[in-house]
Amino acid sequence: MISRIQAAFIVVLLLLAACQPQAEVVDLPTLAVLPSLTPSNTPTPTFTPTHTPTFTPTFTPSATHTPLPTATFTPSLTPTFTITPTFTITPTFTLTPTATATATFTASPTPATPQIITFTASATTVTPNTTITLTWQTVSDTARIDQLNQQGAIVQSFSVVPSGQLPVSVPGNLGRLVVYRLVAIRGGQEVTASVPITIQCSIGWFFGNEFAPPGSGCPTALGAIGQGAFQSFERGFMIYVNANALNTIYGLQAQNNLYIGYTNGWDGSTGYTCFGTPPTGLAAPLELFAWAFCNTNAPIGSWSGALGWATSGINRDQRTIQYEEGTGAFYIDSPVGVFRFSGPQTRTWTKIK
Repeated sequence: MISRIQAAFIVVLLLLAACQPQAEVVDLPTLAVLPSLTPSNTPTPTFTPTHTPTFTPTFTPSATHTPLPTATFTPSLTPTFTITPTFTITPTFTLTPTATATATFTASPTPATPQIITFTASATTVTPNTTITLTWQTVSDTARIDQLNQQGAIVQSFSVVPSGQLPVSVPGNLGRLVVYRLVAIRGGQEVTASVPITIQCSIGWFFGNEFAPPGSGCPTALGAIGQGAFQSFERGFMIYVNANALNTIYGLQAQNNLYIGYTNGWDGSTGYTCFGTPPTGLAAPLELFAWAFCNTNAPIGSWSGALGWATSGINRDQRTIQYEEGTGAFYIDSPVGVFRFSGPQTRTWTKIK
């Protein structure tokens, strides 16, 4: 490559060569004939072409300087400004409807009334005195659990928290069905849910489980069988049972279904006539029942006034007695059916079969 100085120098040489005074040799033809001069001057034209190509390339590359201020500068500027749209991501911040989550929380005060969500028992068929766990969840201010018998009467109540668990022992003296009722309370209002628990007796009744009255518990043991006696009266019955050394006479009067029991005091031979002679078609009490007529009292007044005259002779078949768990109630069979005696507290009887 020829530099600008070299090129300029060559140009100056050319100009100097051109400006030299040419000798007027017209008069001297010999000088003009000189061939050696012409050839030595011919290199001058050949020099010009070399100059042109060399010069042009040198200038063309300098044009590559124009790309230097290219738009590359503007691109670098625009990206800096286009980053500002990333600020428009802030709208996603306004999208934070976590505020709507609080809206769902403000919805929770909607139940101004109490609600029971769940109420379950760990077992629903059990033997008497089995412990089960009651579990519940409510939306309420306070709660309680009522234990009901088969007739729906409240036997016991437990104050409980609005959601929790409670272990309970299922009694065997409330019948074949015990109901646990959850009561949730809020703002003076109540809602309830119930779980029925079926009592499965391990021992059956001697007269058949299907005849056990509603609300009766399970038997404490198998029925005991022993010596017995039975006599019907105008207004009631007399029953004697001597099972497991019980040796008791029970008088049952129809009025108010009351009964009373006495240990048998008859000696087995003495006869009694305190009641007089029975009218035609009726009979006097016999043997141990005659002893009871003349030596004990009915639940109300005398036996003659409470029961009247006998309507049948004496039956001496064996009797069966069986006790109910937890209540003191017991059952005795007879020729006319099975009687349930309520126990020592109320002393009432019912005929169940």
